[in-house]
Parts: sequence; C-alpha cells; structure tokens
Amino acid sequence: MTRPAASLALAGLLLTTATGGAQVPEVAVVEGEFVGGAGPETKEVARQRYTTVVEALRSAGIPVRETSDSTVEHWGLPDVPVAILPYNRAISDDELRHLRAFLDRPAHLIAFYTTRPELATDLGADLGAFLHEQFPEQYSAIRLTDRRPLGLPESMVLGGEVVRDLRPAEGGLMIGRWMTGLNRAAGDDAIILSDRGAVIGCPPSPERQGELTNLLRGLVGHFVPGLWTALAPRAPRRIGPVGHYASLAEFAAALRKAQGQHLAGSKADVREAQELLAGIPRRLLEGHQEGAIAASRRARQLAQRAWWRSYPSRSPEIRAVWASPTVDGGWQDAIRRLDEAHFNMVFPYMASGAAAWYPSRILPRAHHSAGDPLAEAIRWGREHGVEVHPRILGLFTMGASPEHKEQLKQQGRIALSPSGPDTQWLCPSDHQNRLQIIQTAVEMVSTWGAEGVQLDYLRYSWKDRCVCKTCRERFQADTGVTVKSWPEDVLSGTLRERFQQWRREQITSLLRTIRQKVKQADPDATVSAAVFINWESHRHTFGQDWKGWIDEGLVDFVCPMTYTADMEEFQGWVRKQEAWAGGKAPVVMGIGPFADIEPKIAPQGVLDQVQAARRLGCEGFALFNYQEALAERYLPLMALGATSTPAEIPAGARRRGGER
Repeated sequence: MTRPAASLALAGLLLTTATGGAQVPEVAVVEGEFVGGAGPETKEVARQRYTTVVEALRSAGIPVRETSDSTVEHWGLPDVPVAILPYNRAISDDELRHLRAFLDRPAHLIAFYTTRPELATDLGADLGAFLHEQFPEQYSAIRLTDRRPLGLPESMVLGGEVVRDLRPAEGGLMIGRWMTGLNRAAGDDAIILSDRGAVIGCPPSPERQGELTNLLRGLVGHFVPGLWTALAPRAPRRIGPVGHYASLAEFAAALRKAQGQHLAGSKADVREAQELLAGIPRRLLEGHQEGAIAASRRARQLAQRAWWRSYPSRSPEIRAVWASPTVDGGWQDAIRRLDEAHFNMVFPYMASGAAAWYPSRILPRAHHSAGDPLAEAIRWGREHGVEVHPRILGLFTMGASPEHKEQLKQQGRIALSPSGPDTQWLCPSDHQNRLQIIQTAVEMVSTWGAEGVQLDYLRYSWKDRCVCKTCRERFQADTGVTVKSWPEDVLSGTLRERFQQWRREQITSLLRTIRQKVKQADPDATVSAAVFINWESHRHTFGQDWKGWIDEGLVDFVCPMTYTADMEEFQGWVRKQEAWAGGKAPVVMGIGPFADIEPKIAPQGVLDQVQAARRLGCEGFALFNYQEALAERYLPLMALGATSTPAEIPAGARRRGGER
C-alpha cells in the first residue's frame, strides 16, 4: 500500500503535469495609499485590507497585479479585465480620471466600503451613511438573491461592527442584503452589482478569508466568464494535455479503441473523470465554487493517472537503479520505496579501485566515509526482495584521500599520460591494482553476501594512457616487440593498433579473473558491467570491449549507459547495442533522468524510453540514479502502470517475444 505522504506527492505531481484549460485572468489590486488627513493608523488599516484582498485572490487561484493610488494617479491601471479597491478613501481627481478611463476600456471595478461617491455611482451604487451595529452580529452575514452571479452561494458570513449603507443607482442591482446572526433581515443592502462593477458595503476582513475568497472569485468570474473555464474546466477537450494526447477527450477516444486487460484501471479513471466534469455546471449553479474547482482538479488528476496506468507492466525483467553508498532518507526508506514500485535491483557504488565506503579488509576506507552502508543496503534488500549488486568503480581512484593518492603515485600505481600522472586513475597492468579489485569483488559476495557485483569504470580514462614503465615492460613482454620510441610508437605510430588490442586485453583479462574468482566464491552471484554507449569506438578510446566480454561469457548482463533525452537517438543506440549483444547476454538499458545531460529526461521521457527498450528486446532497465527526486517524481508514476506488478529477474537464455 502506498504511504499517505507518497500519495500526496503523487497527487501534486499528477496535478502539475496537467494544468490545462484557459488562462486565468489577472486582477489588479490598488493599495489605498491616500488617506486624506488621517494618520499612520489609517494607513496601516488600508495596508491590511489591501493585503487581505491580495491573499484572498491568490487563495482563489487568481493571479494578482499589485499597484497603488499613487501609481494609478500617474499611470493608470494595468491592462487587466478587473481591478479591486479594497480601502481607497481619498481618491484624487487624477486617480478618478484614470479609474473612469479604465471602466471605459471596458473593464470592471470592485470597490469595498469606502470610495469616491461619484465612482460608486458609476458602478451603479449610491453610498449612504456608515451603519454602526446596535446589537452584536446585527450585520453578520449577507443573503444573496436569486439574481446573484454564477458560483456565489445563497449566503456568506461577511460584515462587522460597521458597514456602509448602499442603494442601487442607475444601472445597479441589489444582489445581497444584510442578515443578523439570528438569520433575520437587517433591512440594508450589502452588495450592488452593475455591468461596470460592484460595490460591497463592508471592508475586507482577514477573519473571513474563506468567504472573501468565494465572493471575489464569484464576482471576477461574473465579469470574466473565462475564469470558470480556467479554474474549473468542464469540457474533456479542455483537460490536457494527457500524456501524448492533446486532451482528455482525445485520450478517452483512443482508450475506447484499445484492447488489453492492463487498461481496465485507465478506463475506470477516465469514466470517473468524465462524470466529475459533467457535474461541474450543477455545482456552480448551486454556488459550490470550491466543489466545482475540486471536481475539475480531481478530473485532471484522474486523467493523468489514467495515462500512467495505461503503460503495461512486464515480467521477467530487471528493474534497477544506480545509487551512491548513502542515499536520501537512508537505505531502509530507499529499499522500501523501490519495493513499492516493484523494482528488483539496486547498484550502489561501494568501492573504487583505491578506496571502499564500507569496512573492507582489502581497501583503505574512503575519505570521510563511516558506518557500513553495504551491510545496511543488503539487510533491507533481503527484507524487501530487492537484490543489491554493489558496484566497484574499477580503475577509478574516487574516494581515496590525497595522502593515499600520493602514496599510490610513489608506488608507480597511478596511470600515466604523456603529459604526466593522472591521479584519478590506476594503472590497469599493475599487479597490485588488479589484485585489489579482484579481492574486493570476492569480498563483497563472500563476506557481505551481495547477490552480485557490477563493474563500473572498468576501462582506461582516455586513449593516450596508461604509458607508465610497467605498461611498457608488460606490453613488450606480452607481444614480443621492442618499442624504440615510447610512447609515440604505440600512440600514433606503427604499433598503435597492437597497443590498442593489448590495452583491451588488460581490461578483459581483469574481468575474466574477477568472474572466475567470484563464481568460485558464490556460483549464484552475478557479474555485470555498466558500459559505455558506443562499443564500436569506445573499445579503441577506452579499451572497453564489452561486446567481446559478452561473446566470451564474462558478464551475466550489461547496462549500457544510454543517456540521452532524444528518443530517436536513444532508439538508434538501443538497436545497435542489442545487435552487438547478439542475444548472448541480457541487455539492461541504462536511462539517465539525473545524468549530466541537457535537456534532462522528464518522467514521461523515462517511461517512453522504458517502453522503447522493452519493444526493442532489452531484458530490463536501470535508472541513474537514486535520489529523493527520483523516489518522489518518477517511481510513483512508474508504479501506476509500467512497474505496477512484480517482476521476476530473468534467468538463463534471453527471452524473445511477449508483450512489447
């Protein structure tokens, strides 16, 4: 069962992925800077009432353009359909001229409580005296008439100790009267409405924020009917986009024609969404604004959920994530989230060629690491059925302290380029370097009980290294040639091709021994590799001959790191990688929503790449990499459809056919 917190996060994501419909109109709010001869206390009251209206509009989902008396006096109002005067008691002649020009655009004004009498008349109201209540709650609520705007309820709790007496002027219509706390008529008009705007006989009160929100949303919606289309769209064609479809209407039409048992949940969601949308007009007529908006919001969520649920799940399949030694929320939380999304593997790096993030007996401790994250990950992985395959960052020196790197350099174990030492990489031909990587792999499965190991960074750092003394001696001994000019002859001279072949064999022979020793320690443990995208060129550049590894049976599966957001490019690489694998080992496609690429891959792109990888024959996928954003924004959506059912881990020969 999904945790409540995850449900809320998913609901928010579903909502933000589809906020279709018309644009919400902006409303200008004019701060009452001019207070006549009144002092700073009145200015503070004006400021509070201005802020109350701004917050009410934002609560209503209506964007605000903030302005002030002085700005309007000099420049007029912005180009918006509606403006509000919350407490503007000393409007100047120049400001009045601009306000009237605003009405002539045409546009609409909503004035609270106190304003210029002639402006109130323009809005269809005559201002009367200030009415002080004679008993508590005399002006407690407003009962609206049958001629009230769409979306306003029959009554609203507004008012206070002092209200303004109003009467309809030419073109004005009374739509609300004051009621006492005992629900009896107080006999005074509370709201006057006209084609040009509205006058409200009480000041905006922060104590009545919810009622004020409904009132303003109803009035703005009356003057700009498109507000309801924006806040509560009720036509399926205005809900969208939904996945790759422009609207819910288009998606629903396609879904009706589609077949498949996995679509039952999607179809149920679409039916419920359509029913909610059909009920919105009735909710608005009854004055249930919040209910109408909530219904539309829920329909959008259902439409999006229906889309994600339309993706089929599949088994057997490897569903994995790459990870760091420590993860957001800790390993217990991470493994549980992976289990909830029916993922079955995780590849956390736990060692490089020079340091370990767990208490290894082979490698020195990684710089600033603590605890035993490997044991922690394996513990929770076993409890939840998620296999942990720790990664060894092959010949990389990541995690090693500066002092240890200097020691490796002094020992001649650091890779050498023509321009000098590369302290980020180890020499692949150095016996001690190779032995430590082999022993670390064995230690992970025999001592810590990992289900397998994954080799990453099992390569050279570039095509011009390593050219150290050890590499020269071993190259000459292995090939029987004498190099006269080192390293020029092997980097760009007549021995270049032979040196590249020898470099590949250094990496392959290391993997060959790792596999042999790991299988001796635990015959059921797997050996996999995270590999570069382009075997054809990268085997020369980096010495990584992963097609050769597959042909020789050295890996149980490979994870090509095919990090690109371009679907056409992604599919082109997958086709090549599948052809290179030749059906001899499973290909678990690496997808990089958080890889160092631009543009980033959004959840929709990840799902599309997963489906493409499945369709093109891959036995699984691995996401780079686990972090809170992946857990919150990606895994829940995948769990709705693409990974909605558990998947067994493929065993034996590659599987062909089945649902794509």
